[in-house]
Amino acid sequence: MISKKILIIDDEDNIRSLVTDVLERENYMVISSPDTDDGYARVLKSKPDLLILDVKVPRIGGIELCRLLRENQDTKHIPIIMLTVESTETDKVIGLEAGADDYVTKPFSNKELLARVASLLRRVKRSGEGDDVIKSANIEVNIKSHSVTLDGRDLKLRPKEFDLLVLFLRNPNVVFDRTYILENVFGYKIPVSTRTIDTHIKNLRHSLGSFGEKIQTIFGRGFKFVP
Repeated sequence: MISKKILIIDDEDNIRSLVTDVLERENYMVISSPDTDDGYARVLKSKPDLLILDVKVPRIGGIELCRLLRENQDTKHIPIIMLTVESTETDKVIGLEAGADDYVTKPFSNKELLARVASLLRRVKRSGEGDDVIKSANIEVNIKSHSVTLDGRDLKLRPKEFDLLVLFLRNPNVVFDRTYILENVFGYKIPVSTRTIDTHIKNLRHSLGSFGEKIQTIFGRGFKFVP
């Protein structure tokens, strides 16, 4: 089996060393970087399967680097886990809105880090299961190539947004509550703020433009896609 390649960008030597050791013991291939300038270059060169990015990393900071990666056609699809010492919900939402797929608050346990890395990698892998192409009105989703076409133009979505879209398109008129989405799309078995889901739904709707209006909020129940 080919090892998944993970890049960690953090200015703290002890954190880079710890994360590298924990991941390598699970047979991941790990690359590390101390700042955003070097880290960005390593992302472009190595094309990691997943990025672990500290919010306060030197130079431009983790949030801005996250935004830059989401704007680059070659790096838009790379899953990103943010590391933060902030525990407030607002700080975490800012990271998610910048394009992060998940977050881990320092200090963290090895078990939690490994669980979140494995969960995010599984979500990316799961998006390749089932029919190769899904079509609905003016949108077409190619599962195998992880691509989306809307009105004939390419549309780039983050991993969680892509998984949410696939879930809705495959199950029209079905209401999914937040617990189901947390467990089956986000891979969480632990309580997570509903704002985490709401933020990703909001971003997905925004990316889809008028088509996003077909993803409806059902008050007190969850969300559903109405073709």
